[in-house]
Amino acid sequence: MWPKRKIQLVASSAAPGIDGVRAVLKGLQLEFSEVEPTTEDLSDGFTESWFEKPFDCTSASTSSFEKLGLATELVFWPEVAEDDFWRRKALAQGMNSQSIQSFIHNILFGEQILPISEPTVFIEGRPLLGHVLNEAGFEPTILWQTTDGKWQCERRQGLHCLIPESWLVSLEAENLLESENLQSKEKATWVVRETGVDFYHARGGLKFIGRMPRWAEPAQEHVVYQNITRCLDLGVSWLDIRLALSFLWNSAIMTDNLRWNNDDFGWNARASGDKLPSGPFEYVEDWWAR
Repeated sequence: MWPKRKIQLVASSAAPGIDGVRAVLKGLQLEFSEVEPTTEDLSDGFTESWFEKPFDCTSASTSSFEKLGLATELVFWPEVAEDDFWRRKALAQGMNSQSIQSFIHNILFGEQILPISEPTVFIEGRPLLGHVLNEAGFEPTILWQTTDGKWQCERRQGLHCLIPESWLVSLEAENLLESENLQSKEKATWVVRETGVDFYHARGGLKFIGRMPRWAEPAQEHVVYQNITRCLDLGVSWLDIRLALSFLWNSAIMTDNLRWNNDDFGWNARASGDKLPSGPFEYVEDWWAR
């Protein structure tokens, strides 16, 4: 019987992005151990192939290989030359070896990767984009850095994988964002008004989708509205977005979203003075259908 897959990560503890890599490995429930990329004498530890090592490591021997533990494949950081010490030892062991860039690429290949906009806006401890998609039933996989600097990874069964773009750049794996399925065709847009934000379908002319209150933090507004349009582009309904961000509407009343055309322009309810652009009837919100 083949041993359980175990990763030997050869990386400096100070390598950029290494904490995110650890989070990914834990999120995928892959067993792994780490070792600093040193060329100390490990010849004694590598004299036996991994499948020849006893599973009961109760021997008094404390060879370097035993300290590293039983591994089935080595992952290197950064990518090293073909004659590198660790590559040669992995080859002698009959173990698969690959760079961290190749390892991450193989994990994410075929996934629909969505970059998490930065600075990250959090809702209930998760990035806003991941929170809305999860509440809407998309079950995305999410990698993110928490407000206290720790990295977390949640592996879900959905088609989408949310990853901070800066992390991929630190791994020199930003090419994963260049595949065709990542080219966002903007279909939704927004207009910031004095008392709220209006969202529209942008293809073939503007068609009103819905309105939300202005975000409380001005510095985060652009990221928030960008995330919401991304959700709309992915097919999330406005009702699901409202439910996911229901706390924003706690102080709102039904007539806040009432629109009508009069003398070639419209006004927001409660005489707030929010002038709306004129347009054909089909561009006016059917507020009762929400």
